[in-house]
Amino acid sequence: MLELIDRGKGLYIIKIVSREIQTLDIPELKEKLIDAVNENQITKLVLDLSPVSMITSSGIGIFLSLSQLLKYRVRIAGACPEIINILELTKVSSVIKTYDTVDSAVRDF
Repeated sequence: MLELIDRGKGLYIIKIVSREIQTLDIPELKEKLIDAVNENQITKLVLDLSPVSMITSSGIGIFLSLSQLLKYRVRIAGACPEIINILELTKVSSVIKTYDTVDSAVRDF
């Protein structure tokens, strides 16, 4: 479900490798993300959503929780147009910056 890439100095990329994030997936995804943050002492995070084509609003809520946990040092990269639209409609994009690529999100840190 997740791939972690350590970029050093507390910066990690977490790639969500599921195509769809349904409501039933949310508890497990949230637990895995929070465990990854705590176990790896992540202080800055890029969420790579490039494989994801669909996500529920509950899934978007996980990103907000992570952003608060990491003191708003979370970026989203590679989201498809449909997910970008959801992030904009829910105003999440005003709290978490989105980028076309992982590299551009990493450079923002």
